[in-house]
Amino acid sequence: MAQVIRSPKQYDVCIIGSGAGGGMAAKILTEGGLNCVLLEAGPNVNPEKDFKMLMWPYEATHRGAGVGGHARENFGEFLAPNGAWKIEGEPYTSAPGSNFQWFRSRIVGGRTNHWGRIALRFAPIDFRSATRDGLGDDWPITYEDLAPYYDKVESYIGVFGTKENVSSAPDGVFLPPPKPRCTELMVKKACDKLSIICIPSRLAVITRSLNGRLPCHYCGQCGRGCITASNFSSSQVLLPPAMKTGKLTLITGAMAREILVNKEGKADGVSYLDKATRTEKRINARAIVVAASACESACLLLNSKSPAFPAGLANSSGTVGKYLTDSAVSAECTCTCRGGNLIARMIFPAAITSNLAADATCLAWACSTVCAAMKKVTAPH
Repeated sequence: MAQVIRSPKQYDVCIIGSGAGGGMAAKILTEGGLNCVLLEAGPNVNPEKDFKMLMWPYEATHRGAGVGGHARENFGEFLAPNGAWKIEGEPYTSAPGSNFQWFRSRIVGGRTNHWGRIALRFAPIDFRSATRDGLGDDWPITYEDLAPYYDKVESYIGVFGTKENVSSAPDGVFLPPPKPRCTELMVKKACDKLSIICIPSRLAVITRSLNGRLPCHYCGQCGRGCITASNFSSSQVLLPPAMKTGKLTLITGAMAREILVNKEGKADGVSYLDKATRTEKRINARAIVVAASACESACLLLNSKSPAFPAGLANSSGTVGKYLTDSAVSAECTCTCRGGNLIARMIFPAAITSNLAADATCLAWACSTVCAAMKKVTAPH
């Protein structure tokens, strides 16, 4: 059996994952005086070298589409590095009949390097789903409990938007939004005519200098990564101040395998695989922060079995790994045409997830248009 390499150092906190949660934990805890170690499964990131913010298509292999066009499967070769739907050596399975596509990141900063920077608050009603519609469970906390922390986060990372008093999208601490573009003015005009609420988006992009970061220059390439750190990412906004404290040790290429517990059943370390040397190593810490994304964190807890926790850590209820919500991208809306014999399938934002019998009043207007065209084709002659 391979020998586990044990670190002699005892840290105050071991943080697993360097994305939004892990990065914030590292910043707050180190600035509070704690000695922390952060485990990241991927490599470090150098924005000036790794980000393709201003790269032209003709500068990339196959104009960014990759060999055989396969790079399009991961949003093209311009995407910030090491984010993919499929990762070599890390397969996963889906239940029969399901199609779960899991976008994962293996780089310092995690998926904060790739996301579209949409930064919305949960609304008060989101914490009371059982009370509202009888489904799920009410949260043990309320919006009012979280609101002060929303304020702190928005003030630090920078979020632009406008105060609109919309109950489903609570107002926050906003920077001024960019001026609307021509097409956006057209959409706004049409929405006003139809009495549809249309407001500026709320994005974690700064439009004024903030904490030494330059304001956005509107290149429109957030998913490529931002060399000027004008949009938020853990790798550029949270981890640098944590590193400056001298109290954060960053270990890259470290795939956490198991959270270890002592005789009292208290977590006191993490066993991880060093991907470069293919050796197993152990980190000792008085506390563990699990921030490896919803699915990865659940997987790690389930893998952390011991005589005290035969079903995995924090799993006395048996629900770890169930009822998860990862980052929803889109959903397929299936519309069966009335009077026709064809089915129109369209991809809509994840908020639209129902089967609709489309007609002229269908709210999913794009699908309704397709259905109308199909009904015309399939109508009896």
